[in-house]
Amino acid sequence: MDWDRLKTFYHVASCGSISKAIPSVNLSQSAITRQIQSLENSLKTKLFKRHPSGLTLTEQGHILYDETEKIFVDLNSIEKKIIEYKKIPSGSLSINTTVGFGSMWLSPRLNEFVQEYPDINMKLNYSEDEQDMLRQDYDIGIWMRRPKHLDLISKHIANIKYHIYGSSHYINEMGMPLRRSELNNHRLITYGTTGKPSPLSDTNWLLRTGVRKGSAIRKPHMTINNLYGLLVAVETGVGLAALPDYMVQHKAHLVKILPDIEGPTYEVHMVYHENLRGSLKIVAFRDFLEKKIKQWRF
Repeated sequence: MDWDRLKTFYHVASCGSISKAIPSVNLSQSAITRQIQSLENSLKTKLFKRHPSGLTLTEQGHILYDETEKIFVDLNSIEKKIIEYKKIPSGSLSINTTVGFGSMWLSPRLNEFVQEYPDINMKLNYSEDEQDMLRQDYDIGIWMRRPKHLDLISKHIANIKYHIYGSSHYINEMGMPLRRSELNNHRLITYGTTGKPSPLSDTNWLLRTGVRKGSAIRKPHMTINNLYGLLVAVETGVGLAALPDYMVQHKAHLVKILPDIEGPTYEVHMVYHENLRGSLKIVAFRDFLEKKIKQWRF
């Protein structure tokens, strides 16, 4: 079986379309199509179902993809072991975490890591979909809950607390709520989903707090599918939102509303695949992350 065709098939299947796979395989769309057709002809079976929105795998395609994925995982593991034989953390390091945590906390601290480990090239993916790490084989995930996947190593690194916040401009305009029931009279901004599993649980507790059992919960004035968007909306005076304390710690123009009300506490976990246990670059980033977290009040 031709390796180049198999590699092309793997990337097309992972991306769900030929056009999205072009950067990964560095081939034109027509060249990719020819390789897929040649592979299907050699196997005498269809590997994809074609739809206007993209490609999905046939039953035979799923079988080939699962086996090909094992090969890629093994090859990546071998490559990483060879690179790290120098005993110096080096090579590519890909990290997946949420938009809010990545944009507001992680990115501002990475320059120190880059300076300390110049031989590590970083790839960052900020997404609200944890499955990105599993589908695209990121080295490290920083998740807001303990992972359920048995093949992932997990290290609990922090707890994140939530409170209700509003801008001073909004409070001057709408007044300061002094009781939970008064939230009914305010514009509430909540976490909206895209139909994919949320990285957080119980995201919209703000709509229920202070509501009598059996009564209808409040309706949001606006929903946004990531925490950074929520923060910007609060800063610009759109309304009130539940935000993690770390995002607003140095924002003097934001006011904590009903400070005695505390939302759910989320566990932050650094997760990585079993085959990366002991990897020098994983250890280097883990130690760096733990050091920076100890310096910060969550």
